[in-house]
Amino acid sequence: MRIGELLVKNGLVTVEQLEKALAEQQRNPVKLGELMVAKGYIDERQLAEALEFQLGVPVVNLAEAALSPAVVHLVPESLSRKHGVLPVGRDGGRLRLAMLDPLDQEAIKQIQAVSGLRVLPMLATRTELGDAIARHYGSDESAEELKRILRRGMENKAGCVHLEAAERGLNIRLRPVRASELQDDGHVTKLMQPILVDRIKRMAGLRVEERSIPQSGRFQTDVDHRPVEVHASTLPTLHGESLALRLSDPYSQLLKLSELDFADDQLQAIEKAAGRTDGLMILSGPPGAGITTTAYSLLERKRAEAFKIISIEDPIARVMPGITQTEANGHSCLTTPIALRGALRHQPDVVSIDGLSDAETAETALAASRFGLQIVGTMKARGVFDALGRLMAMVRDADLLASSLACVASQRLARRVCSQCAQTVPATDEEISRFDSASLLSAGDGKKGGRGGPIGNFRSFLFTQVSGKPAVTRGEGCRVCGQTGYRGHVPLHEVLSIDATVREMIAARRPLAEIEKHAMQNGHRSLLQDGMVKAREGLTTVEEALHAVK
Repeated sequence: MRIGELLVKNGLVTVEQLEKALAEQQRNPVKLGELMVAKGYIDERQLAEALEFQLGVPVVNLAEAALSPAVVHLVPESLSRKHGVLPVGRDGGRLRLAMLDPLDQEAIKQIQAVSGLRVLPMLATRTELGDAIARHYGSDESAEELKRILRRGMENKAGCVHLEAAERGLNIRLRPVRASELQDDGHVTKLMQPILVDRIKRMAGLRVEERSIPQSGRFQTDVDHRPVEVHASTLPTLHGESLALRLSDPYSQLLKLSELDFADDQLQAIEKAAGRTDGLMILSGPPGAGITTTAYSLLERKRAEAFKIISIEDPIARVMPGITQTEANGHSCLTTPIALRGALRHQPDVVSIDGLSDAETAETALAASRFGLQIVGTMKARGVFDALGRLMAMVRDADLLASSLACVASQRLARRVCSQCAQTVPATDEEISRFDSASLLSAGDGKKGGRGGPIGNFRSFLFTQVSGKPAVTRGEGCRVCGQTGYRGHVPLHEVLSIDATVREMIAARRPLAEIEKHAMQNGHRSLLQDGMVKAREGLTTVEEALHAVK
């Protein structure tokens, strides 16, 4: 019996809750039981007991179990943390092993190899297992310190937590999703520094004893019963290793292309390019602009069509079921060009390349895309014409580039106006000037808000009406948005469609200025223009749009 049916039959979830969880699982393929725990339908103990009945594997209560240190240390800490396992007892030549996933054959084989004992799997809840591992391996203090750091990062919606090695320890700095701001958030003592760094490296599957080269890895943990995936990277410095911890929710829903705030014409251009079975699509932008999210949305669209997809990433930002993902980086022998050549031997329909930055990779990808293979590449660039210029500089065969390029898109992230405290207010003189330059004003603009109607309290709306100025939407600041007036982000887009004239200009290596002039004359919308449109619609503000584009 399937786990969902079992939970319904025992009255632990309703049919409606099961249907909602199954629908979300289609969008974000994760284990159904863990998804129901994350949504609060059941608790971890109820899931473990249901799995015990389904799998025939006994449940162990680690909160009450008395474990022998000699037995626990039959398994190295690195394997225990990597696979989510902990020895709980030994019966002759058999080792009773508490596991998050008792069907994980790779973990069982590795534990049997290092212990020399036959493994008897047992089920444990994630929280109890995490607490037991913290009790029996290393310093509890460092585990609590890491949990505190991650909690602060999650509370402040930080996309990345920086642990910067300094003379007196580690300075903690939080970076919001938009990559232009950093805020100090405490300090880790010099005494705690090596213990905490070693703990993070063990959890991320890194070589603890290697401190002279950068390393990267990942681990998943729970903070106050909230799951968080951490991508950890190390950097040797004068005062020890600094770490960058990128935080993400492993159960967050992957957005469709239609949900990424593309304008209608932009979405049509992206959909047209994505609908091809060949050609190169480029997604460009600075770090933190959300281009990886957009790339994953494109891959998810292809995955739904049952294509063979291979993704080459540095590092893998999100585990995508149904997609073959490989991690390539300059610190190992598996570089991006080598990974790409290897991927092509597997006859994929789509190949995604994270960081298309060298001529060898670009030319190999373009040559492959001429024979029924679609390439989706990301690139660090200021905009679509900067990305196009870099491609033209990298690729020697201009005809190959012109014939294979499907479209070039660029993206930024601007903070979104908080919907809880949004107010209709009169536009400032600078905002009016910006809207006028973008041809976004009309005769009736002084009589309506940014979204075409009253937003916020009646007094502010009435004042805006009396002012006779165009209305804009601004967040007043509330508890929900932390008094900032913003909550979440809205992407700003620029999409260059490759029409016949653009192809001819690329093949003839015409100056970028000429290509840009042609595009603008044919309705191309720049990042700044898209930002002004979204500010006029009340999704963000002029100030935010200008800051994001800058």
